[in-house]
Formats: sequence, C-alpha cells, structure tokens
Amino acid sequence: MDVLSNVLETIHIKGALYFEVEAGQPWVLVNPPMNLIGSFMMPEVEHVIPFHIMLDGDGWAKSGDAQMEPLRLETGDIVMFPMGSSHVMTSNIDNWHGVAVDASFYQQTAAKKHPFTVVKIGEEGKRSKLVCGYIGFNAKPLNPLLETLPEILVVKEHMSKDGLMQKLLISTLDEMTKCSEGARNIVAKLSEVIFTQALRQHMENSTELDQQSWLTAMQDEYIGKALIMIHQEPYKKWSVALLGKECGMSRSSLAERFNHYVGQPPLQYISRWKMQLASKLLSDGMSIMRVAEHSGYSSEAAFQKAFKRHVGMAPGEWRAKRQMHNLS
Repeated sequence: MDVLSNVLETIHIKGALYFEVEAGQPWVLVNPPMNLIGSFMMPEVEHVIPFHIMLDGDGWAKSGDAQMEPLRLETGDIVMFPMGSSHVMTSNIDNWHGVAVDASFYQQTAAKKHPFTVVKIGEEGKRSKLVCGYIGFNAKPLNPLLETLPEILVVKEHMSKDGLMQKLLISTLDEMTKCSEGARNIVAKLSEVIFTQALRQHMENSTELDQQSWLTAMQDEYIGKALIMIHQEPYKKWSVALLGKECGMSRSSLAERFNHYVGQPPLQYISRWKMQLASKLLSDGMSIMRVAEHSGYSSEAAFQKAFKRHVGMAPGEWRAKRQMHNLS
C-alpha cells in the first residue's frame, strides 16, 4: 500500500497557481505569511503552503525565521514553505530588503474568474522566471504531513529540462494564458502532482533517517510496516501488542520506536487517523449515524463526543462548514 498517497487523498489536498513572475536582476520578492493571505488564495482549506518553481534562472530563498540560513535555488528547483511562513527570495544573497505586496492584491487576484497574473519585478539585468503557487489541505484532526515537514523545503532539479514535470507545467501555463474553462482543474491537479513528487524526492534524498518525522517513519523497517498495516485496516481492533507482533517486535519496543518517529503513541495515532477518515466521509455527505457505524462506534453519541474531542467541533458543524466551502 502507498501510505503517502492514502494520506494525500484523505486530507483533501488542493492546488492553485496564481503568478508567473518575470524578474530582472537585481530583484527581491517578499511574500507575506499565509495567515494573512491564505484565506484569499484557498478559502476552502485550513492550511496553505506557498511554493515557487525556478523555471529559469537562479537565486536564494529564506523563511521569515532569521536563524535559518538562506538556500540556493537553480533552474528546475522548487522551494516550499510548509509552515506557511513569510519568506523572501532574491537574486543577491547580500540583499534581502524589499516590501511585501499589500494583502488586497492577493484578494483581488484570487477573485478574478481566471486568477492568473504575470508579475514583473526587479531591474533590467539577467532575467529569471518563476511560477508561484499554493497547496492547501485540511489540518485537522490528523495531518501527519503537516506535523513533520520542515520550515523550508527545496527539491533540486524537479523541473529539469525536457522532463515530464517541465512539460506538464508548460502545458498548464499555456492553458492559463488561454483562460480556458478547464484551466483551474488542470492547475489544481498539476499542483497536487508537484507536491506529491516533491515529497517523494525529499524522502528519497533524506539522510537523517533517525530524526522524529512521519516521512522518515515510513522508511523505517518496522514503523513503516506498522503504518502500512494501520492505513490498510484503520478500523481493525488494533492493540500495541498486536501491532508489535505483526511487525516482529515486542510491545514495548514497538511503542517506543513508533513514538520516537511519529511523535505520538500508536493508539493515539490510530484514533486521530480514524477521525480524519470520518471527517472526509462527513465532507462527502455521509450521515453522522452511518459514519459512526463505519468508524466502529457503538453509538452516534459516543462518536459525536470523540469527534468533537479530536476536531474541536461537532460532526454536523464540520460537515456544514465543509459543504459551505465547496459551494463557494
């Protein structure tokens, strides 16, 4: 089973491309945090991740966290800011001074029928071209990706010349410039593919396989197997002892290793994931009673109580909120 794909499907991942940036050196691109503009870009989701594709040229990027070192960007690279933090990109590592565009600009852009804008920045020097987009998904009740990604993520040469992703992006940009009716759907799917492939490459290139991270947990011989079994049969009556037996570990060893990588005990992870699945079923229109039965609860009241504890709102309120966003 592909656990990553299973998670991405369940958290309702969505994507959007809004800006093609033509930059002449020297240039500085200042981006506000997503808690200021995310609701304009993607009002139907809970968490928004901005990303930038260096289609042609080079530069530097850093997050709003002044303690982090800037990272080099080259043609074909993708940089993401998973925490939705403010960030700056520049052609000159010694120049980070710039002014962020007012939030109203993003609001006006997103409100257009075909929200795609070409932006020109910088001076008349060497040209660079960037494409800026947004990935959105639900953060509650359990989004293991959100809890494990770094402040800044650079995937090298993801848009390498003549590669499949390069061709997909060029095709998408062409559709957007035509303002075709299907452009939004194409853009959304491309963004999802970019995000998924970026995560896979990040996992493959990771050298810190012992750090606390859901992505590294999937690569661990034992915990990776445990996660596969949980996601294959989330409604099975799992116990730590049973999981340990299936993974070839003692109960205590499995609990300790799982908690080290995933950051929470196995049964807590299972409970939260079952609520994530329940939230998707509610969003898709299933009745609360049927969701409660599907999730293995003895009564609707018990399910309602558990759902509110994990999600922070009642199932009916959650469903109404999701449906309202889908209609907007």
